[in-house]
Amino acid sequence: MKISSETRIKEIIEKHPQALSIFAQCGFDAENEEILIEEIGTLMLGTVLKVKDINQEIFINLLEEKIQLEIDEKSAQINETPRKINFIGYTYCPLKLTFKDSFEETYQKYLADTNDTSFKYYVPSGCVSEDPYEDLWKVEKIDQLPDIIASVGFGDFFRREFVEKFVNKGYFKAVPYRKMHKEFILAGIIDPKYCYTVYSAFPLVILIDRKKLGNLPVPERWSDLLNPEYADNIILGASHGDIHEELLLYMYKDHGEEGIIKLAPNIKTGWHASQMAKVAGSNSKEGAAIYVIPWMFAKSCPRTDNTKIIWPSDGAIITPNYMLVKETAVDKYSMFIDFLTSPLYGQKSADNYFPAINAEVNNKLPEGASFKWLGWDYIRTHSIDDLKNYVVEVFQKHWKGQKQFKEMVI
Repeated sequence: MKISSETRIKEIIEKHPQALSIFAQCGFDAENEEILIEEIGTLMLGTVLKVKDINQEIFINLLEEKIQLEIDEKSAQINETPRKINFIGYTYCPLKLTFKDSFEETYQKYLADTNDTSFKYYVPSGCVSEDPYEDLWKVEKIDQLPDIIASVGFGDFFRREFVEKFVNKGYFKAVPYRKMHKEFILAGIIDPKYCYTVYSAFPLVILIDRKKLGNLPVPERWSDLLNPEYADNIILGASHGDIHEELLLYMYKDHGEEGIIKLAPNIKTGWHASQMAKVAGSNSKEGAAIYVIPWMFAKSCPRTDNTKIIWPSDGAIITPNYMLVKETAVDKYSMFIDFLTSPLYGQKSADNYFPAINAEVNNKLPEGASFKWLGWDYIRTHSIDDLKNYVVEVFQKHWKGQKQFKEMVI
């Protein structure tokens, strides 16, 4: 890709997310790719640099050098086929740089201890970069999979096809903890079949705008969001026009299709969580009274006088950060397993409002906070991928608002 003054910011970041660090070094608000794209993605590079009084030639040279360096490193690190990868590590976008830095430290220690230069890994630092292992779940043989898979949410490694081929056949072994936070134990986060190891979670909470809520009741439980009094007054998470399914999955489990139908008219639109945090409590007419938002973004909302975080009494909805470890790799690659379950990385995760399971980590949860987990029995008796598609389809069918989610650039 040839970068010029007329190149759109969005095009640069989507094709080369490694360029994000250059934007950050030069004073841009570049916490992650999605935020930068939402704020200035449609603008041409030359326009933005002129506004910030940054030398265009120097900046473009820095970008091109960074892109080439990352390409060279990736070419040296990644094999063409997944069968030779020992570790693959995915995490949520806001944690990617922290995750990769911590992993690299562990990898250097591993090399120093073992001199095992054959160890191969893939740990992406970009949020919208092309993934050469996107179809990893489709392989047919266990030897084609990495020894350790670290991933998030209810994605490909929860697909029924993958579970039946590999998980149910006992290839993976969960890693025990010496001590776990009681909130996770009570939520039932331990896999009873000891295949998946959840090491931290991504909590969803409710953020209210006091002024827009007015005399409406403050929602205390997730089921309260079904109250028709909240019609057209709730904003859900969405990215690139697609709704996030987490709330819909949990609503469907607890209330069936009727719950989705009741929720639909209450939804005003879908936004990225960074937009919610910036608008909640402001005078913007674009906002709403209620936001379903990740805890980390709720905590970043600056207008604390006009907003309030509600940790639902039935628990913050959580999606997992987890790993699948081949039984044959538990001892051999224990250093990388320890990296994910240790209090060192766990505290870094918790400091970013991704609470860790390790009881040695201070998760800084509100007093009395609990978690709401989808449940292993429910996960194993349903095709989660099909279920995600189904709940979104039902929601879209009954939604009285816009036909598509409109993400606002602010």
